[in-house]
Amino acid sequence: MIEKMKKITLVCLSSERQSAVAGLQHLGLFHIVPVTEPASDELTGLAWQQADLERVLNYLSELKVKPEKGAEPLAPAQVLQSAVTTMAREKANAERQAALLPAMEQLEPWGEFSEQTLQKLQERGWQAALCSCSAELFPELPENCFCQVVKQVRGKAYFLVFSSDSLAELNLPVENFPQGRDLAALRQEFQQLQQEEKRLQAELHSLAARQLSNLQKFQLCLRGEVTFAKARDGMGLAGQELAYLSGFVPSDRMEDLLVAAGNEGWGIRSEDAALEDPEVPTKLRIPKRLRMAQLIFDFIGVLPGYNEVDVSAPMLIFLAIFCGMLVGDAGYGLLFFAGGCVLWFKNQSAEQKKKDAILLLLLMSGCILIYGALTGNWFGIPSERLPLVFRGIPWFREDVNSNHVKLLGFFIGAFHLSMARIWSALISGSIRRGLGHVGWALFLWGNFFTVKMLLISGGTLSPYAKGLYLVGTVLILTCSVNWLNMGDVIYAPFNFINSLVDVLSYIRLYAVGLSSYFIAESFNAMSVMVWQNSLWMIPVSLIIILIGHTLNVALAAMGVLVHGIRLNTLEFSGHIGLNWGGKAYLPLKTAENGE
Repeated sequence: MIEKMKKITLVCLSSERQSAVAGLQHLGLFHIVPVTEPASDELTGLAWQQADLERVLNYLSELKVKPEKGAEPLAPAQVLQSAVTTMAREKANAERQAALLPAMEQLEPWGEFSEQTLQKLQERGWQAALCSCSAELFPELPENCFCQVVKQVRGKAYFLVFSSDSLAELNLPVENFPQGRDLAALRQEFQQLQQEEKRLQAELHSLAARQLSNLQKFQLCLRGEVTFAKARDGMGLAGQELAYLSGFVPSDRMEDLLVAAGNEGWGIRSEDAALEDPEVPTKLRIPKRLRMAQLIFDFIGVLPGYNEVDVSAPMLIFLAIFCGMLVGDAGYGLLFFAGGCVLWFKNQSAEQKKKDAILLLLLMSGCILIYGALTGNWFGIPSERLPLVFRGIPWFREDVNSNHVKLLGFFIGAFHLSMARIWSALISGSIRRGLGHVGWALFLWGNFFTVKMLLISGGTLSPYAKGLYLVGTVLILTCSVNWLNMGDVIYAPFNFINSLVDVLSYIRLYAVGLSSYFIAESFNAMSVMVWQNSLWMIPVSLIIILIGHTLNVALAAMGVLVHGIRLNTLEFSGHIGLNWGGKAYLPLKTAENGE
């Protein structure tokens, strides 16, 4: 369920803003909505420091250096500054090397020569120009010019032109050397830069090994400081003596806030949060056994709005069912379930979030195992090659009757979507709207029988389906369509069509599961073809099986993410009226009282 919220306005003395925010942070239940845009020099400095820290952590984490045990943690701010300086020097070094490489390549055909010699010639009245052009387009030079070809490479000539007169009027193809013409000096600088690069990289590797965990802890502290500063600087001022802030607190925690307000001398004004207020955060209270659903919401980054319904339980249950059908291989399910059991017994003392993730793995893999066992699918091996006990139930088997699995998918779709409509009817708060949702539920079951007739059984529509359509259409037109709203009237026919498409979309449970089976079977067949040619090719065939099934598992996982989540967050949510516009409940808190 979605917890009820109280909208709070807290008033304190302007001189006590710092202590008031610190008290709320220690309390750990006040979701703050800034009254004014937070701005201060301190906040700007913290934001810059936070950006630097994130950049440093990303860089050091990519080095994948093994942490040194027993390394003494230094002052994190000092470590951060050192890392930023070293990374800036490394970047400048890399940019200089990138500039020198083409410069040295440009000078390579000329070889090493003395720039001083050319300067001495110029002092004695001789003009010199280093030129290059196509060997076929060699320029014609006047008699008072001397030319010396230095090198010819790939049809290009490099030559030196001397003259006692000015060479500016001859329009020679003079080479431009942005980095200078001393190849030996550039090479020496490049070598020094490479040595400097190794030293800088060694410093960064040492920082990663010794101080990475220290910086990660500092990141948490810095986030707390930023949150604290935003809360303090976002307070409004009432005159010169009073400051106030607003936010939200769960209704069942109001007593804790009132006790703290009495102790600290704060003024508190509370009221029930308005359902239409877009600033109200959503806090889900999920039963302990279904707490795994929170991980799904966190992963896909969605949350029901405060004025919507909590669908965590049906999402968890149906996503598990969809996962079983989309993957549908009992062999994969058995491997994942065994791995989940090992993780469970090894992490009995782990944090609750990690244990929930393992339970979610066990639930999903258990559904895969059960559905794969029902269909007789074990690593894509043909059922006739399996022992009788592993061949599954004939009703579910593709080689016996594929229409049964299609029918099951459509049945699940009609049930899933009509459940959303019945749920909407129960919470609608209006008999008329409730009857409209009931009408849509009946119409969806009519769609089920229509899809069954068109794609599976053939024939004509049964009287039961016609009755469902008739009653459903009457209820929709009388109770669901607002005839005073032209948009509602125009879109009504499209809504009828979309409801049929929604039921049809559940065929993906059959199609994706079938494709997973054929991919596994194809790689098995390729492996058999390889080792049948020669027993020496058995290692190659094993590699083919390993790569093939690994790829199939990856594709199946993508199928669950794309199709399984879509059926919950689009089709189901569309029929129950979910817009997923919720904001997470993020109370101001310290690391010690974090949930």
